Amino acid sequence: MQLNIYIPKDRARILEVIDEVASRTKRPKNDIILEVLERYLPELTPSELGKFSLGKVDNLSRDKLYGGRLKV
Repeated sequence: MQLNIYIPKDRARILEVIDEVASRTKRPKNDIILEVLERYLPELTPSELGKFSLGKVDNLSRDKLYGGRLKV
């Protein structure tokens, strides 16, 4: 399957970065773009929990959870 992507002049830096990474890693550009899409797209898909999903959650410490509350 083939997909052609138009990159406007004001976003030419994207293509420069892809070229740099491809040159440095000796990998084809399409492999790099596919890897980027595989990493990015799952973040956009809704989770199984739907509206109850919290999204990405950092590990919380007790201080982060309760730090702002009054201590008795």
